[in-house]
Amino acid sequence: MSALYEQLISCLKAGANIQTGSLLFTKGSAPQVPGAMAIFENEKVLSGTLGGGLLEAEAQKVAALSAATRKSVLQWVHFQSELEDQTGAICGGSALFLIDADPARHLEVYQRLLDSMRSHKSGALFTLIHYSGSKVLDLHRSWIERQDTLPDTITSILLSENLDVKQIIDSRTPCYIETAGDKEEKTILFIEPILPIPQLIIAGAGHIGQALCRISSLVDFEITVVDDRPELAVSSRFPEASRVICQPLREAFQTISLTSDAYVVIATQGHRTDIEALKSCICSNAAYIGVIGSKRKTTLMGQKFIAEKWATPEEWKFVHTPVGIDIHSRTVNEIAVSILAELIKERHEIYFSRSKKQVTAIVLAAGKSTRMGQQKLLMPFEGKSMIATVAGKIAGTVSSRTIVVTGSDRNKIEEELGAYPVLLVDNERYEEGMLTSVQAGVAAASPETDGYLILLGDQPMVSEAVINRLISVFQKGGKGLLIPVFKGKRGHPVLIGSKYKNEIKILNPEIGLRELFLNHPDDILEIEIGSEDVLKDIDTPEEYERETKQIF
Repeated sequence: MSALYEQLISCLKAGANIQTGSLLFTKGSAPQVPGAMAIFENEKVLSGTLGGGLLEAEAQKVAALSAATRKSVLQWVHFQSELEDQTGAICGGSALFLIDADPARHLEVYQRLLDSMRSHKSGALFTLIHYSGSKVLDLHRSWIERQDTLPDTITSILLSENLDVKQIIDSRTPCYIETAGDKEEKTILFIEPILPIPQLIIAGAGHIGQALCRISSLVDFEITVVDDRPELAVSSRFPEASRVICQPLREAFQTISLTSDAYVVIATQGHRTDIEALKSCICSNAAYIGVIGSKRKTTLMGQKFIAEKWATPEEWKFVHTPVGIDIHSRTVNEIAVSILAELIKERHEIYFSRSKKQVTAIVLAAGKSTRMGQQKLLMPFEGKSMIATVAGKIAGTVSSRTIVVTGSDRNKIEEELGAYPVLLVDNERYEEGMLTSVQAGVAAASPETDGYLILLGDQPMVSEAVINRLISVFQKGGKGLLIPVFKGKRGHPVLIGSKYKNEIKILNPEIGLRELFLNHPDDILEIEIGSEDVLKDIDTPEEYERETKQIF
């Protein structure tokens, strides 16, 4: 999809007389799904498709008329259900498409959209259409990221449908809303969630890596190749790659942000370097990790990773070994095709999956800071206040929602977090202990929440990587009580499955969450973390001085 928007922007900047076609709605069987897009020029399809056949032919006619009249058009196409001739369509369904006569008006919107995709930010393209019959009276497009403010007209429509932007983006499915207006006029709001360009990280610049890079560039991956061999890791051998990094693998992976839109294929020169590469990414939030090799090799590798606590059993289950779909491939190119086929399969399953567990982050920020002598959450840390630092780190994770529970100095803390996308919950019982803040956060969480990530507001040292790992392990299944561990000692944050929601309500306040863990030892998963930051919080001036010194 990014290539299509790149071409659209290029054509518009060059002043080309083009029109865009967008598939908005389908009924029954249709050759394409809503969100399909095409660019038309001189009565021909320049790029993209709305579905081919009858639909494409009709769209070309409408686009040519639209180009001549400079008027946008809404058009229904109905497919016959019987095989009558070779030129028609036998899907038996219907499709509604829009031809935009003047896409240049929305050049800035398309540019923002593409910039977001390249920056690995998700959002939604909003198309607001006022129409009568097939005549488009007004057409307006907006690109909205999660934190952006919506135009009032769109906000009112979403409120009437009980929808919000984040919900739509997370659904990963286009949304079609039609409302009746005065007389014959109606309004359509079409919302298309658009995710970042997926990253493909190829560890290994050998023949397989080269072949995989070449063919993967055809299916909308942003490709990075990493290898420690300077004779192989050169840009001239990988013209399709955005980056070629020649460094020791561990160092190379440290320069790459392995977010939930990252796909990693490990095909290095040997077992040792495969292990080095896998250790660098297995605890990340990558959407896909695959390792080339025989079943025996990868089985032994899995045993070693679990024994050495480089990964949990749940994390190892997520690794695709051996990599690729079994098509009895033999040659280098066939192996590359089998790997790419699996990447495409996984990408589509992830994109359209509705089963991913949703995690709500609950930040405990209600205490009086008695031992500090002042409200510690408002004290500077990493260029912001302590509580703002924690909120900022959560914003970079995959948590579906963030709740901050306040108590003492609630007004000041709420003011400090005004720019952050968090839900503020006041705990009037905060003086009764930390458990009451946990209970208040759980009560405020959405019923659709699958897990609660409990964070301490005075623990700004904990990294995004730790937060992401806890969430990632939880989403991959298994245990319902996750605890980070450093050298055998348990720390924070913890992640608790929503199945314990009712039990949290009745816990003994003198024992707190510890009681939950004591009651369910078989449901606990300890996750080894390489940093002692999970053991530390900031309660005293001495601890604050120690941690702030380490920043510099």
